Amino acid sequence: MEEYNKKMTIELEQSVYEEIEEYCQDANIEESELMNTMLQCFIKDTMNKMDAMRKGYAEMGKINLEICSEFDGCENESHAHI
Repeated sequence: MEEYNKKMTIELEQSVYEEIEEYCQDANIEESELMNTMLQCFIKDTMNKMDAMRKGYAEMGKINLEICSEFDGCENESHAHI
């Protein structure tokens, strides 16, 4: 399978660009390689956080339903007295 590269242009603050340049020179890697690696890590980390949040909300939904069902009897009894 042939891999195609896409080009993206971004604007960076001068100081950030200089730090990237210096890091790449010290690490002997291409700037595009660094940016690819950093973006992949960022996206993976963000997706993991989103998945954890989805799981947490789903678990809380179940807990909330259990809590609500605990009070069904009280609610029904209060309506009977009204």
